[in-house]
This record gives sequence, C-alpha cells and structure tokens, in this order.
Amino acid sequence: MQLILALVLLLLASPAFGQAKPVAYTDGTAAGGAGALLGKLATANMNSTADQAITINASKYIVRKIVVVNASTNLTLAVGGVYTAASKGGTAIVASTQVYTALTGSTKYLELTLQNLATDVLTAGTLYLSLTVAQGGAATADVYVLGDALP
Repeated sequence: MQLILALVLLLLASPAFGQAKPVAYTDGTAAGGAGALLGKLATANMNSTADQAITINASKYIVRKIVVVNASTNLTLAVGGVYTAASKGGTAIVASTQVYTALTGSTKYLELTLQNLATDVLTAGTLYLSLTVAQGGAATADVYVLGDALP
C-alpha cells in the first residue's frame, strides 16, 4: 500500500502530470486560446490609406482575433479595417469604421472588432490592413492575426 501511495505521489509531483501537450501547427506555433499566430504586420504605417499586406501562414484558416499593439504614438485619428483583397475588396474581416483610439502608447493593445465571421473559413494568402482615415502624422503599430490553421 505504501508503495502504491509513493508512486501516486511521485506521479502527481511530476511537472508534466495532467498537462496536455499543445497542438503544434506547421509554422511551429501552438493551438489554444485565440489560436496560432497566422500572420503579422510589423510597423504598419498608421498614417497611410494604402493597402498594407499581411501574409498569412496557412492555406485554410479561421480568424479568431486581430490584435494591434506597440503604437508609436497616440492614435487619435486612424480609422480602418482588414480585408481579404486589396482596395477594401473581398470579405471585410474588420469594418472600415474601426477606430484605434484605445492605442494611446506602446504599452496598450487593441483587439479589433471582427465582422460576423462565425462560420467563415478563409483561404486568402494575404489579408490587407487598409485605413479609411490616416492618423495625420507619423505613426506605426504592429498587427497580429490569430486563429486556427486548418488541414
């Protein structure tokens, strides 16, 4: 009996006991929570209304969240969305009316409001950040697209 109790205690003390191993995607990221990092746009120009490409590292995927962080300045005027095609074409993943005013500095983040994508599986190899209103002065931020890569 003492031997069984000792084995159970040893098993419970093991750091790996009861911990599920995360599912790894082909890009090396792990599943769970908001999903894997599907794509990123470092130093997006928040003072430009030109299309800014975000390369997606999956051929078929579900977008769970888009997060903007590390704003170089207080984004008081920037407004715009994320699309599956250039020139605000294709599917609007984030509406053209999305504001970025919560980004008052580099230590703030903003989860963009996704359009109704409840059942959409996307296949676009590139998404586009396209502002309808530029910041009005030099400004950058980092954009991360998170979700589930599908086989």
